[in-house]
Amino acid sequence: MIVLSKVRREYRKFFRANAGKKIYNFTIQRIMQKYFLGLKSKLPSMSPIDKTWPARPYSFLDGVHAELRRIFHLWRCKKYRSQFTEEKKAVYEEKLEASELFKDKKALYPSSVRQPFKGDYLEISKNPKYQKLSSAVDEKILLADVVNKINRANGKGSSRLFLLTKKNVVLADQKTGQLKANVPLTDLASVSTSTQTDGFFALKLKEGSASAVKGDFLLSSDHLIEIITKLHRIGSMAADREKLNIDISDEFLVQFKQDKVCVKFIQGSPKNGNSVSCKRKNNRLLEVSVPASS
Repeated sequence: MIVLSKVRREYRKFFRANAGKKIYNFTIQRIMQKYFLGLKSKLPSMSPIDKTWPARPYSFLDGVHAELRRIFHLWRCKKYRSQFTEEKKAVYEEKLEASELFKDKKALYPSSVRQPFKGDYLEISKNPKYQKLSSAVDEKILLADVVNKINRANGKGSSRLFLLTKKNVVLADQKTGQLKANVPLTDLASVSTSTQTDGFFALKLKEGSASAVKGDFLLSSDHLIEIITKLHRIGSMAADREKLNIDISDEFLVQFKQDKVCVKFIQGSPKNGNSVSCKRKNNRLLEVSVPASS
């Protein structure tokens, strides 16, 4: 007993010195255990756009709480993306590219966000009227739509079929399907469009290219965002081609054969209604009146 008492007296100071640390560590472990179990039961939904996150119970957990939120969101996004088919993934990638090209730059963009990119709006291959045209295009058609080709003489539009493949832009008569132009994408220098809600865009051709003989193309489309996004995406993915330049401005030049014409976009007055109009002001100016966005 004497020996035991001596041992207790000798080591008591060590037990007292470590007791506080042990109690502290035990308390922290219990707090963390309770925190993680509570967080597990309160996690938000698996939707990547769900911005909710449980409140942290203690201020000393600020850093951990923020990091766990970040990790959970990355994991949730990865799980969401893993459900995509290759086709659906390509659609979302196109939408992301459209956002990078047009968000906060063109007023038409917000209205296009909810619209799915369909690509072939005409079902060219199934339409007997366009059978001859379809057989003349020996590549997969990425986009088929009806556009208006703007006449520099009066600013009026003529309906054209607009076909896009990985190598060419094809314009054809809407009624007969007769080929009007076949432009290799390698001949395309840039695309210009305005900052406003209109669907006008210019395909600008490289000087000296075979396609540039008749001049640039000034077109308008209800699917401008999709058309330009697809054109840009094709150029970005082609190893043998420069990235297509997209110019967004309310005034740009278009080469019509030997003459350069300025295309200027203005805000239309209420008396002009809600439609976009294009008028020739003189030999060097086409003016496009766009309704003010509400």
